[in-house]
Amino acid sequence: MLNQNWALALAYWLHLLATVTWIGGLVTLAWIVPAARRSLSLEAYQTLVGKLQNRLQSLGWFSLVILAGTGMFQLSANSHY
Repeated sequence: MLNQNWALALAYWLHLLATVTWIGGLVTLAWIVPAARRSLSLEAYQTLVGKLQNRLQSLGWFSLVILAGTGMFQLSANSHY
């Protein structure tokens, strides 16, 4: 029972961390990209958006995989989930 509680606590923590990472990426896109468009030249803006998209896309997919895995574990560990 102790091992399952430890694993479930870790799954909750990873689930929340992945959620914060994913939502943080969305907030970054919603706030930083429009502000950058107003203050950067077109070439600098395109470079920034390209690099930001590459980085956030990989973080987003990784977060989604973690969310799915930890969510399934939480589902199997709690019958009232």
